[in-house]
Amino acid sequence: MTIDLLPGAPDRRTGSRSRRSTPPPKHGRAWRASRLTLMNGAPVLLIIGWWVASRYQPAYIVPDPLAVLHRTWDLLAGDRALFANTYISFARVGISVLIAVALGTAIALTAKYVTVLEGLLVDRLMVFVNAFPSIGWAIAGMYWFGVSTPAVIFVEVAIILPFTLITIWEGLKALDAELMEMAQSFTRDTGRIIVKVVAPFLAPYLFSALRISYAGAWKVAIIAEIFGASEGLGYLLNTAREQFDSTTLYACILTLILIVYVVDKGIFRPVETKLLRYRKAASSHR
Repeated sequence: MTIDLLPGAPDRRTGSRSRRSTPPPKHGRAWRASRLTLMNGAPVLLIIGWWVASRYQPAYIVPDPLAVLHRTWDLLAGDRALFANTYISFARVGISVLIAVALGTAIALTAKYVTVLEGLLVDRLMVFVNAFPSIGWAIAGMYWFGVSTPAVIFVEVAIILPFTLITIWEGLKALDAELMEMAQSFTRDTGRIIVKVVAPFLAPYLFSALRISYAGAWKVAIIAEIFGASEGLGYLLNTAREQFDSTTLYACILTLILIVYVVDKGIFRPVETKLLRYRKAASSHR
C-alpha cells in the first residue's frame, strides 16, 4: 500500500522531502472587494473630477465629459461623416500590422536560413530600422508618397517593423538545437521543417508580435495621419487642435483607447488563453 506524503514531509525511503508544493493561499472576500473597489472606483473618481473641473473651466480647456461621450459615439457609429474616419484608420492599422508581421517574419527567416545575409539583416538592417526616428519616417513618407493612404501605411509599417522583426528573431534564436537536429534527421527539406517544426514553435512569438504591433500601430497611425492624410482619426485630431475643439480632440483619444481595449480583450486575450493552454498541455506530455 502506498501512502502519500504530506507536503514537505521527509520520505523515509530516500530521506528527502516531498516535492509536492503547498498550494498558494486564497485571497479572502475583503481582499477581492478592495481590489474591485480600487479597480473601478479610481476611474469613476477620475470622471467625477473631470466633470467638476468642466464646470469651472472653459470648454476648450476641459470639455464636458457627457459631450465627449456623445462625440465618441458619433465617431464609433452615430455620425457617418465622423465614423468613416475611424474605420479608415482601423483599416490602415490592420493592413499595416499584417504587412509588418509578414515582412518581419520573412526577414528573420532569411537571416536564419540564408546565413550569408545574417550580418546584413541583423547587424545592419535591424539596427537601422530600430534607431530611425518615428518623426523622420512620417516626414519621409509625406515627401515620397504625398498626402495619401499609401503614405500612412508606409509610415506605420516602417515604425512597427522593428517590433515584429526583433520578436521573431528572438524566437528563432530560442529554437531548440536538438529539436532541429531531430527534424533534419527525418527530412532535409527546409520548407517542410519550417512548416512542421519552426512555425508551431514560433506561434507564440508571432502572436506576441501581432499584439504589440497592433497597439503600437494605433499610436503611429495618429502621427502618420497628422502629417500625411486628409482623413482618419489623426486628421480629425489635428483639425480639432487647430480649431480648439477639445471635445472632438478628447473624443478621438477616447475612441482610440476603446478600439484598442475591445480588440485586445475580445480577440487577443481569448487567443492567448487558448495558446497558453495548448503550450501547457504540450509541455505536460513531454
